[in-house]
Amino acid sequence: MALTQAEVLELFQQVAAINNSDQLLMIKANQNGSVSAAKITAELLRAYLNRGFEVTIGADGYLYIGGVKTETEAASGIMTVQTDTTMAIDPNVLNVWGAVSSLAISFNAGGDGRVNEYMLEFTVASDNFNLALPSSVRWSEEPEWVNGNTYQVSIENNLALYAEWEAANT
Repeated sequence: MALTQAEVLELFQQVAAINNSDQLLMIKANQNGSVSAAKITAELLRAYLNRGFEVTIGADGYLYIGGVKTETEAASGIMTVQTDTTMAIDPNVLNVWGAVSSLAISFNAGGDGRVNEYMLEFTVASDNFNLALPSSVRWSEEPEWVNGNTYQVSIENNLALYAEWEAANT
């Protein structure tokens, strides 16, 4: 998947201007397959990007510049299809179930000093659907589960939000 220059720049938040003479630390691919650190000027980096050095994300999730793999993983979420309806889930992973009549979810510990988001996606398959979460979780608005509808739930700092989609017309 090739990214345009504009898409690459959208990945970064501007906090200050960079002068053409400013040096940036980059990972450089060597001829023997190893990598090393190298400093290049901002002007040179702009020239590489403007001349069409293609920045892509490989199937392995790493950034590639001009077809050469870097050691930088692209920031993308992980999605895991689940079948167990009673389980502990990891943070920062979208856990996806199909149609379920109940879920009992607990949380595995996340990293200290990090945002740990617990994410669920499921379709309600019962008029008596129940989602059991740790007692410390509080909802901004308590959901009213509708049989056949699909939901996404996000929980950060024990604060839960949800979104609901009606069943797709077939």
